[in-house]
Amino acid sequence: MCTGLEILAAAAVVGSGVSAFSAIQQGNQADAMGDYQKRQAEADASVQASEAQLQARQIRKAGDKQRADARAALAGSGVALGAGTAELIDKDINANSETDALLSIYQGDTRADQIRAGGNVAALRGQNAKTAGYINAGASALSGIGSASRAWSKVPTRAGDY
Repeated sequence: MCTGLEILAAAAVVGSGVSAFSAIQQGNQADAMGDYQKRQAEADASVQASEAQLQARQIRKAGDKQRADARAALAGSGVALGAGTAELIDKDINANSETDALLSIYQGDTRADQIRAGGNVAALRGQNAKTAGYINAGASALSGIGSASRAWSKVPTRAGDY
């Protein structure tokens, strides 16, 4: 037959086990969420970099059209192409469009790196939460063992102690 103290000791052990399990589950869930956020950030960063490449292609295409329009206008006015002012205008348009395209790529890569960094931080938070969950689980288990030990030490051991 169990005494109230024995039941109290058993409840302390069970309670600490539940607390420990819960702490581990919370840590694992936080870790899984951090991993998910990191994967999502990586996907978002890839999209950002791809969009920057696309924008750079569009800038280069617009630069090519501007160069063609300038050459056509110069040729239509009787200016010789490939030399002198016409060549300088062509090179200037090309340099400006290429600078804009490279700037677009650089900005896209920078944004992608920032997104990736955010994902890495989320993953690190998840790993830290998982570690904290294991630490909390250990603390709960030790606390439960201590409570059970105190309750068990008060349980009478001889028939005459009841």
